[in-house]
Amino acid sequence: MRRLFGLLVLLTLAVGAAMLLQLSWGNITLWVPPYRIDLSLQAAVIGLFLALVATLMIAKILSGFLELPARVQRYRRRRQQEVRLQTLSQMILDYFEGRFARAIKQSNQLKDDLGLRQASAGTIAAANAITASAAHAMHERPLRDNAIEELNRLAVGSSKDQLADQAAVAALLAAEFALDERKGQQALMALAPLTQKESRQVHTMRLALRANQQVGNWDEVLRIARLLMNRKAITPTVAIHYKQRVADAWIADGRHQEAIALIEQVLKNNWDSGLAMRYGRCEGVAKDQLTQLERWLKAHPQDPELHWALGRLCQRERLWGKARMHLETSLRVRPMVETHLALAEIAESLSENDTAALHWKAAARLV
Repeated sequence: MRRLFGLLVLLTLAVGAAMLLQLSWGNITLWVPPYRIDLSLQAAVIGLFLALVATLMIAKILSGFLELPARVQRYRRRRQQEVRLQTLSQMILDYFEGRFARAIKQSNQLKDDLGLRQASAGTIAAANAITASAAHAMHERPLRDNAIEELNRLAVGSSKDQLADQAAVAALLAAEFALDERKGQQALMALAPLTQKESRQVHTMRLALRANQQVGNWDEVLRIARLLMNRKAITPTVAIHYKQRVADAWIADGRHQEAIALIEQVLKNNWDSGLAMRYGRCEGVAKDQLTQLERWLKAHPQDPELHWALGRLCQRERLWGKARMHLETSLRVRPMVETHLALAEIAESLSENDTAALHWKAAARLV
């Protein structure tokens, strides 16, 4: 339909032009000595129009020839950018696919591009970060350390924003590498400039959590775990796992009251059998602990760890009958080494050597 309409328009214009040419609007005489040229007004107008069109076409062709060097230069730049982008994407793909040697090779190609060094320092920084991570995965420590040093050198010569970003990347990488080598204190030193900021990134806090866990800063572990939990950066299950570790450390250090307060606070909103079991290891006010455990038992009557904790506290208070009752209930729900050991100790305290021997053997079999 569109083509038919265009054809009708062209026919109409052609008919109109033919009719105009047949009209006599006058003549024009051009004197070009020794020649005289007589033209109708219509022909003169059409001739001028065609001359204008020809002039414009010639000017466009000449302009194209004059712009040819610039167009070639733009094409080369565009082609160079395509090659750089392809190299960068291939480097990232090789790294995540585990082809670390190829990733390092692609990274070196980018770093050897002098034009890219001047145009995009951020790309060179990314290449150094990939090189460091790939070298770390290949256990090439000299290459890894050189990439980190180059990343720090690039940060010194960058703008303020780039300086902060590249220095942060270098610090995070250094901390990750130190954590993988179980050097928690070194990781904390690397993270120090980042953790002192008011707006700390989640990844930075996660690394700080691991580092403090390695060096045994359990108060800091608990604080960071709570911050990450508030930001929903870790699941409640993971948060409880860290709190279990903190409770274990505090109990080992003799900080029983703090461990009791932590466990009661957690179990008030989220039940966890592991924390209930650790509650039985805490040495606080036995009467208050027993009251709390019995209150929890009403809500969780078939929890084996909770029965173990009650039995353990009763054993500590030399309430042998009640202790044995809870431990045997725990044993019926789920056999555990700790339950057999507690029952063996109670049997020995009551001079029931045969019963104690049976529980010692059962515990050994479970182990």
